[in-house]
Amino acid sequence: MNQSIGPDRSCRVCQFPSTLFYRDTRTFFKCPNCALIFTNDLPNKEIEENHYKTQWQTTDPDFWEGQATNLITYIQHFGVLPDNHRILDFGAGSGDFTRELEKHGYRMTALEPMTDGYLKDQSYPFLFDAVVAIEVIEHLPNVWEELQEIEKVVKPEGVIIFSTGLTNPFIDLPDAVEKFKEWWYKDDPTHISFFCNNTLSVMAEKGGYTIEIFGDKVFIIKLGAPIKQS
Repeated sequence: MNQSIGPDRSCRVCQFPSTLFYRDTRTFFKCPNCALIFTNDLPNKEIEENHYKTQWQTTDPDFWEGQATNLITYIQHFGVLPDNHRILDFGAGSGDFTRELEKHGYRMTALEPMTDGYLKDQSYPFLFDAVVAIEVIEHLPNVWEELQEIEKVVKPEGVIIFSTGLTNPFIDLPDAVEKFKEWWYKDDPTHISFFCNNTLSVMAEKGGYTIEIFGDKVFIIKLGAPIKQS
């Protein structure tokens, strides 16, 4: 059974009142300002945890090897190199991605809220050069709260690397609703927010970030200046 976090239609990125976009077993809204698509219908905790654990057990190990190879390209683009740089794997799940990066020589710390508790409750004796969050941000009901907690554990020159399915391929099309209806990514009951380039541009302005966007899957946050696309 789903649970609602409330009737509020305020966009969880920019707080604009949002309009109904699509409804099936859940109700999705679209922000007229930043184009975030989101739902307030969340699975209950038991269903959510069982869903995550099932995913951990069924993911092909080759998937994490591919994720690591892909993300290392972006990590090193920002000067985060093996051996002498620390990375936090935020939302580490089973720890497979953490172990893959360790194989490449990175000094890793895994954080999985279901087993380790929330980031706000941690006390690390150092700051991280990078935080990676693979398929995490689409799950977060309080995006800004989590970003603020992440900022506290990253060095001023560090980066925050997100991987998530962006809605760029269809968000501006006349048949965007139909495309969304067919989009497999929205059918995961734990996915509650869907971002696009416009959403990230608003986030950059609101948060005082530099955000670089790589294709329709990866974006990277640095504190600083304007949004970039690669």
